[in-house]
Amino acid sequence: MGALGLFFGWLNMILISVMSFLFAAIVSIIILITRRKKMNEYIPFGPFIVVASIIPIYLTTSQLIVILLKVFSLGTY
Repeated sequence: MGALGLFFGWLNMILISVMSFLFAAIVSIIILITRRKKMNEYIPFGPFIVVASIIPIYLTTSQLIVILLKVFSLGTY
């Protein structure tokens, strides 16, 4: 995360953290509902950080902020 922060900057690093937690929550809920893993088994967090860090390479910071605001406000923004 420190190396990503040096590469992307502080604002994109906050967005990467939020996106990685969001992706991890969604995928973890799906994995637990489909019973592929049990509650006491670990789900690695690294792949979610990698996916979230690829997105700012292709989108601008303002686009990411608008997308995250729409997601967290359930489309009312």
